[in-house]
Amino acid sequence: MHRPQAPEILQIPLAEFDASVLPAGAREPGTPTFEEAVITHHALAYAARGWNALVTVDDRQIHVVAVPQDGIDPKAYVIGLLRNGFLEDALPLLEALDGMLDDAETAYNHGICLSELGRPAEAVEALQHCLALDPAYTNARVGLGVAFSRVGRTAEAEEALRAAIARDPKNVHAKRNLAAVLARSGRPVDALPYFRQAASLAPDDIGSALGLAQCLEQLGGEHGREADRVYAEIIRRFPDHPAAESARTARSQLAQATMHATAQGSVRMDAVYYMQSALDQLSKMPKEQIGKIVMEIALRGREGLSINDPEVRYRLESLAGDFSGLQLLAWMHVGVRMLDPDADTGTGLDREYALATATPGKPA
Repeated sequence: MHRPQAPEILQIPLAEFDASVLPAGAREPGTPTFEEAVITHHALAYAARGWNALVTVDDRQIHVVAVPQDGIDPKAYVIGLLRNGFLEDALPLLEALDGMLDDAETAYNHGICLSELGRPAEAVEALQHCLALDPAYTNARVGLGVAFSRVGRTAEAEEALRAAIARDPKNVHAKRNLAAVLARSGRPVDALPYFRQAASLAPDDIGSALGLAQCLEQLGGEHGREADRVYAEIIRRFPDHPAAESARTARSQLAQATMHATAQGSVRMDAVYYMQSALDQLSKMPKEQIGKIVMEIALRGREGLSINDPEVRYRLESLAGDFSGLQLLAWMHVGVRMLDPDADTGTGLDREYALATATPGKPA
């Protein structure tokens, strides 16, 4: 089966071009005869191979796009590269095409490619070129807002993203990115409605859900409870996504903060009693069994534990009975310290442990 050949797309700096291949009277860059001779030279060279070539010349480079008979259209080829994630392969082709075509889609793809490759300052120019060609290109305004944000031009980022929303009120990416810009600039109250709208418009967009949860957490107070619910939903719906790990960590931190806030900053005596019971029972077990219990609690904790609701109960395969979330956290803290006295347990219960190990046991 015949497979279409890929196009050849070249950018040749004028300083590197050998003008001796041109007619004697057409070797001076910047003159009409030079440009015409360059175009003719490359067009004829490719024609000899049965290819068609489009050639343009500017004050810095010669741009060549050559396509064989029955070859792949250059734009289609570069879009295929982008869709399959070959950004570095696509970039030089986009640079050449954007330099020779007044095509908004090409300029947009050029800008987004640069931005995704970590070159947002260069992306700004390409995306502005896109908007100059087509002011109604809403996604280019979104991309421009993201690029501005990445180079620290916050006011311009906000302006571009608000303009995108004005043109397309249901643009999820515009709303989510505007919310992120506002949150990062210390304006979570302003960011919250945009995160809510983005999450509502795209329930399966994990970026919007995570942004909403983080914004609620940033606001604190009563918003913290809602943040915990959103994090829990992320973990439930996207358990294997990297964002779920962020959600698990955030839930743990929220729970610890809430736990000590509930006790108004004082020691949680219920945790102390749980630790005393754990110290008594774990001291009778081999380290292997302690490690198994600690690991099972840690894995259960990844899904979130209701630390401040003793009515919610949990069961373990490695330990008989049922337990509250705080009880499991206390047992894990004790178990980790038995295995490694200097370990950071991440539970936030260091004061309770110090008191538990210094106070005669009390039944749990």
